[in-house]
Amino acid sequence: MDKSPSNLASCASPIKSSLQTDFTIEVVSTPEIQKWMASIEQQLNEVCSIATEGKLNSEQKLKITNLSRKIGSSVSQMAVLYQSLKQKSRLAINIIDDLKERRDLADQISEIKNTIKDSTGMGNNNSFADMVKKGKNFVRPNNLSSVAIYPVNPLVQSSDETKTIVQKIIRPDELKLHVRGLRKTQNGGVIISTETKEDAEKVKDAVQLSSSGLTTDEPKKRQPRLTVVGVPSSMSDAEVFKCIYEQNVADKFSGISMESFLKDVKLSHKSGRKDAPACNYIIQVSGKIRKALISQERLYINWTSCPVRDFTLVTRCYKCQQYGHAAKTCREPFLSCGHCGEVGHAFSECKKTTESPKCATCTRYSKPNKHKTGDAECPARKIAEYRFINSIDYEGA
Repeated sequence: MDKSPSNLASCASPIKSSLQTDFTIEVVSTPEIQKWMASIEQQLNEVCSIATEGKLNSEQKLKITNLSRKIGSSVSQMAVLYQSLKQKSRLAINIIDDLKERRDLADQISEIKNTIKDSTGMGNNNSFADMVKKGKNFVRPNNLSSVAIYPVNPLVQSSDETKTIVQKIIRPDELKLHVRGLRKTQNGGVIISTETKEDAEKVKDAVQLSSSGLTTDEPKKRQPRLTVVGVPSSMSDAEVFKCIYEQNVADKFSGISMESFLKDVKLSHKSGRKDAPACNYIIQVSGKIRKALISQERLYINWTSCPVRDFTLVTRCYKCQQYGHAAKTCREPFLSCGHCGEVGHAFSECKKTTESPKCATCTRYSKPNKHKTGDAECPARKIAEYRFINSIDYEGA
């Protein structure tokens, strides 16, 4: 057996290695350490025996014996320190894991808070969503009337052309109209919003009496959507809807059956982290069901109490940065940067990230743009929110 110092060092090297790596996994177990200590002690004893039998004087033999004992004691202390360090590292790992769980929980709570703020306008003193709330949770659209005007043949006429024709045949000053807005739509049409039904009827009569090749119609409104915050991810959609009905609707609104409830409720989409224990349900409902659910402020789903809010988030395209459509349906040929507002590159390619942001949407229409694209106070976003809320059928909400 090799009794050189290098062999002793090699016996100690696994301990050193384990000290460096125990923060990830336990490299050296206690039985292994005990085995190495016994081996080192045996080798030291052999060194002492050889020294005793050899041609050394008493002082040399005593010196070797004392050195061997010191080595054995040092190895024992090293093992004790290793065990202590290992326990501390385990404690540190447990603390880190606990902090990670707390951080994930904080992220989930933050996401829920943001969802509530986005869906209600809370936290923004002058936000549009805050101004159109009714009470605490109700969104109240402006009580306006609208008229949709379309060309008889939409394939040969654009919305811009329709808008030009309408502005020629209708004189608001002569008809004493109170027009709140005029916007273009698909199929070559425009929608005119007026203060009263009487104003809307004047617009209809003017169009119908003209020989402009236009026709009028009632704008079709969309069903409202609600955000249900913190729904347990472990539940299936069917279980969630069953609980919403049984725990929130059945006893309080006897006129709504389970069949009619399920017919009027549709899952739009979910939001939140995929691995989170809870997510947010965005559901599309009829005006009647919406009133029944949102009047409670919270929905009880199994063992969970979930805040419920009107969903008022407007879609923004991350290709052209405009509101009202998603990137997958965008017709713009070029990208617009969400930071500098320029056309021709994406945010990831922007070379002006150190400069102050400019709103891409407001830049396009030559409006004040000294704010971030999508900012809560962005005029374009407020207009989009205004149009979105007033395009929904809240049935007198």
